[in-house]
Amino acid sequence: MELSAAIETRRSVRAFLPTPVPRATVEGILDLARRAPSGSNTQPWQVHVVGGEVRERLIERALAWAGDHPVGSNPHPLRGDPAGFVRPYRQRRFDCGLRLYEALGIDRRDKVARERQLLRNFHFFGAPVGLIFSIHRSLLPGLLGDLGIFLGHVMLAARAFGLDTCAQGFWQDVAPAVQEVLELDPAHHVYNGMALGYRDPDHPANRVEMPREPVPAFARFLGFDDQR
Repeated sequence: MELSAAIETRRSVRAFLPTPVPRATVEGILDLARRAPSGSNTQPWQVHVVGGEVRERLIERALAWAGDHPVGSNPHPLRGDPAGFVRPYRQRRFDCGLRLYEALGIDRRDKVARERQLLRNFHFFGAPVGLIFSIHRSLLPGLLGDLGIFLGHVMLAARAFGLDTCAQGFWQDVAPAVQEVLELDPAHHVYNGMALGYRDPDHPANRVEMPREPVPAFARFLGFDDQR
């Protein structure tokens, strides 16, 4: 797949088929993604790939933790508080949720249904493979950007293999559960999760199109002779 096609077809997929993904395929994706740039070649990423019984244990423990500690109840200094987002970012976030709930037939006033959909994150939206990304705490916050670049490479590499993904910041909310199940070194900060698998083309969540701003809305070109 051409890079432009991978970028154009990448979506945040929120419903996956149960089709297994071989370990060799995941290794191939990570082998491509490891070429991501990082400051002074620090390569600050660690990845735990979970499937099978370990995936099930992680889901079970994450849901239990979320039940005792509601998602969003523990503010995280590295993630920020969405309630404090300014325009237009807060509105874009709201519109994203609204489009998804409308596609799923969930009334935005139905708190129970919204919570149920939110917890689908901890099922990796049905994907057979989950990835947990962490970074050593000594590298925070300066190298979070490099880790983010790596995540982007993973998502595009997955498209090259015909797979889809959904990056999931919600795993930060259940970081203690993740550390427990994966026996993660406490010196590592759980930054993100990611669902990996084959998208369900018939699920309404995957038919939602999220708009993107045109280039003039976010870019300024300075010092060019061919100004329009």
